[in-house]
Amino acid sequence: MNIINKMMLLPLMATAALALPEVVTMEEALAAAKEKDCQVFVDFTGTDWCTACIHLRTKIVESPEFEAALGDKFVLVPVDFPRNPKLVAAIPDDVKREREALLASYKIEGLPGVVLMDSNGLPFEVINGTRRTPADYIPLVQAGLDKLAARNAALAAAEGKSGLERAQALDSALKALPDVCRDKYKEIIAEINSLDPENTLGYRGYGDNTRLRIEQTEALREMLSGFRGAPTPERLKENVDALNKFLAQPDLVPEVRQDALRALGDTYAFMRDIPRMIEAYKAAYEAAPESRTGRVLKRNLDYYEKMNIQ
Repeated sequence: MNIINKMMLLPLMATAALALPEVVTMEEALAAAKEKDCQVFVDFTGTDWCTACIHLRTKIVESPEFEAALGDKFVLVPVDFPRNPKLVAAIPDDVKREREALLASYKIEGLPGVVLMDSNGLPFEVINGTRRTPADYIPLVQAGLDKLAARNAALAAAEGKSGLERAQALDSALKALPDVCRDKYKEIIAEINSLDPENTLGYRGYGDNTRLRIEQTEALREMLSGFRGAPTPERLKENVDALNKFLAQPDLVPEVRQDALRALGDTYAFMRDIPRMIEAYKAAYEAAPESRTGRVLKRNLDYYEKMNIQ
């Protein structure tokens, strides 16, 4: 957790009452969670622009229903991605990059996103987006707590075991968690690899894909940030060339390939090249159909087909 510990996070607007106690930094959150014997609710948010983020806080997390169900189980720490120029300028560049890397690390495809962590900073659930009502959202958080309980039970079962038997028990603990959380358990993975030299459980090299995803996501975002400005025909042509060059990389992870292809489709839309726009969107959907972006693309493609847009 060295990355997020360094992050001085912007406080949210004061409210009359919060369902969860709120702190400013992850370091404070972990200390408070240990003291209160609870977990950490990390809220990736855009406090000055993201209406869905504001809905999650004001209509769900600060609701009486959420407080009654989960108010004593978490400490909240916000990780803010503002758009107000003054707020953006107040965040050091290295902190901005670290926050973006965290989004990529947890596959948070859009704000809001929530990561649930234990008091040691180890994640056990990731929740993308918000929901309409507290009754819709609370079960998602409770499901995360159930995964934490399953993880802890498997870790307890590993005590007293040795060799491959212990490695298998530790594997069961990791398998209780979402894929996106497992590679953060570096000490457990290292122990499994030491107990399983034949790699029967398949943990050798585990996490390499996450490293690639973070690096590639940062490279794509840096490239896309250079596309800002008036979309002149010359500028749009440069964007297409840059995206095609980026897409030519043979080791792109599916989610990054999807984001690059979607950006390519958006560029063709500005160029009013509808056939190529749809072709790029179709390729983007096929790159990672189960992702949040993939589901949005599928709905858009279904609409184009229904309206006979070609």
